[in-house]
Amino acid sequence: MTDILAKDVNSNSAQPPFAGDGKKPDEEKKRRGGIWLWILAVLLFLAALVEGAILYADRAAKNVEATPAPQPVVAAPQPVVVAPQPVAEKHAPKEKVENAYFFRIDGKDAEGRTASFDYIIVTNDYTWVKGSTTEVVSNDTVIPEEETADRIITPKVKESFASALDLIAVGLASREGDREAEEARALARAQTVAGWISKVSDASIPLWTLTLGQYDRDACKAQQDADSSYERPVLLASVRARADGVNLTEAFADALTGHDNLPSRNCYSQFDLVKIR
Repeated sequence: MTDILAKDVNSNSAQPPFAGDGKKPDEEKKRRGGIWLWILAVLLFLAALVEGAILYADRAAKNVEATPAPQPVVAAPQPVVVAPQPVAEKHAPKEKVENAYFFRIDGKDAEGRTASFDYIIVTNDYTWVKGSTTEVVSNDTVIPEEETADRIITPKVKESFASALDLIAVGLASREGDREAEEARALARAQTVAGWISKVSDASIPLWTLTLGQYDRDACKAQQDADSSYERPVLLASVRARADGVNLTEAFADALTGHDNLPSRNCYSQFDLVKIR
């Protein structure tokens, strides 16, 4: 009986374990494998994030290097505004020759060619009769026309003509009156003076008329010469020297400009130089 019981016990202990107990290790392995897979996935994701961040930072650094640094804004230079300087006025050399004043002046034409002039203004003892183109008054007395040439163009003035290259008869009218009528009067006076010069000069010397038109006394009052009249003066001129091809009109206008004792070109309504001989 005892042997039988021992066999039963031995036989029972030799039987295989319960089948349900064998499943637990497999489930545990699967569970642990899933955890490791999840951990691996998280690590891979974190590694990808880190690598992406490194690549982004590297690319941003390259972009910074490739982008030129902004240049400082430099203000455009402002143009220097120079105030126009007034033209310094000259004092024309003046010499009294008998009853006239010789102003020695020089000028240039637009091409820079030069000419030298004697601008001759008869003293204010002699002026045109107001409104006349042929009569001159001296000391309130009208000079007979047959005497005018010799009274105006005295021997020394005539002597200066002998060495002149050109002679110029000048006509001028006062500001009063209609401009067209006064300019016509100025031309007629220039022609009268040309007749006087023709009587006392060599016919081989070229002769010109210069019509100045009306004189603007108010605008040019500062340039009045105390010894001469610019209202109705008797005017003549001669060319002492000139460059080849010089434009006498331009050179003469330039020569008259910029003096404190002579009316400039702008004091006259005209400046018409015409060769008549």
